[in-house]
Amino acid sequence: MLKTKKKMKIFNLIPTNGRKSFYEKAKVIDDGVTAKLISYETIVAEIELSTMKYTQHGNFSQTTNIHIKCFKEFYGI
Repeated sequence: MLKTKKKMKIFNLIPTNGRKSFYEKAKVIDDGVTAKLISYETIVAEIELSTMKYTQHGNFSQTTNIHIKCFKEFYGI
């Protein structure tokens, strides 16, 4: 049985707090297995998509915490 490869998606995070944009400072890498949030060129959080297990990689600035909050809302956490 052949396994099909899932395409990796990289996209700008869409604000959920009424902002127009994060000006490309918050990106998501979704490979179908995990979704990783990159804020200012640093991976700050990830979600294991099969279990929706959320992991945050440290404490961050107020702006990055806003990115994290929107990332969690985007994935329904």
